[in-house]
Amino acid sequence: MKFKFTYLFATVLSLTSVSSMLAVDNVRTDVLNRSYYNDIFLDCGIGLTTLDSLPAASMLNLKLEKVGYSSDAERQNQIIAGDSTDWNGHLLYPDGAPRFKVFFMNGGSSLEHASSLGEASRRRIKEFVNAGGSYVGTCAGAIITSQGYDETKCPTYLSLWPGMFGRTGKAKVYTGVTIEKNSPLLKYYDFGGDKYIKELRHNHGNYPLDLPKGAEVLARYDFKEGGKMHGQPVVSAYKKDANTGRLVLCGSHPEEIVDGERRDLCAAMIKYAIDGRGITKIKGYLKNGEVRKMDRHTYERNPDFTRIGDMQSHHFAVEIPKGARDVTFKLVGAEGSHMTLAVCKDTYAYDDVADFRSIMDGNVQQFSMARPAPGLWYVCVKCLDQPVSTNAGQAHIYTKLPVNDLLNGVPYTIEVSWK
Repeated sequence: MKFKFTYLFATVLSLTSVSSMLAVDNVRTDVLNRSYYNDIFLDCGIGLTTLDSLPAASMLNLKLEKVGYSSDAERQNQIIAGDSTDWNGHLLYPDGAPRFKVFFMNGGSSLEHASSLGEASRRRIKEFVNAGGSYVGTCAGAIITSQGYDETKCPTYLSLWPGMFGRTGKAKVYTGVTIEKNSPLLKYYDFGGDKYIKELRHNHGNYPLDLPKGAEVLARYDFKEGGKMHGQPVVSAYKKDANTGRLVLCGSHPEEIVDGERRDLCAAMIKYAIDGRGITKIKGYLKNGEVRKMDRHTYERNPDFTRIGDMQSHHFAVEIPKGARDVTFKLVGAEGSHMTLAVCKDTYAYDDVADFRSIMDGNVQQFSMARPAPGLWYVCVKCLDQPVSTNAGQAHIYTKLPVNDLLNGVPYTIEVSWK
């Protein structure tokens, strides 16, 4: 059997030389995760306004799937929280990593939707953000991330924003929006040069009462007739740390707009959320001649050895010593699966960032390097299999899984050896 591989020149900066394979501090923590099943999961479920599309996402050429059930709470929560065919739910991979870059929650009734989600689905959404998936919410989708509204604690809210939100008390009005002078939204659009947006629809909206450490005000309400809401944050963001995703929240409604500066506001929010997703992390270090088995299930709660999901990448690191020769990498996936294997020195390997990459069709990948440069090398295993969907507007109507039990993960082994 012959293995085909390509040699690519990685256009990345090198780190200083690494002295110990056990020194976790030497692993890069500045590379964003790039491997997902899809871009956006759109929640316009029970209690929320139905959206047939997300114009800003379409303009950005982002792919999305949505859950839009108006009354079937059981089916809604099977998708989000999981069921017998997908133990982790569709937001997460078998090891708990985010399966989408962004979770987008539409406006409507935050109380009704929070109640309909139930404890398991709420926990999944929180796990999604804490694992590195970002979140965009408008109106109800914004306030539901908080600990409660006005002076009322709400136990069914997500508490991802560590503070309270206030309700504006205004309905069926249109307000101006002033973009903050140094707002990160300006990295994406200049909003006509005046940093001002006219006539953004507002209906029983909200704003944060507390700005915890890590929070940002991106834009403010301009609505002098609004009393207490005038000058309050209409768009805000929060990111706990490098491992978590970023919340980008709006108390009004830019999500349904098909063109102009209001649509660009929604697009900028999505872009800022995507740019704030979590970092790439390794599963562990590979050692000379040791076969690492990645065959654990979700319920075993051992993510560093859990199976890989559809279109997911797993990352490892290996310290190759000076004088090592005939360094061989070998990946063996489950029968019928389709995998790729890539390695890169000094930064995380991906399909387009690799010094060596095996692209043979099938479940076995292998290549050798005669005398590689010593130092820290990064290894990437990617599963190319994905479910076949007859989506028809709803999320996750899968008609075929190309690999048995794909949603619960594909087992594989990874090995590196040298003389």
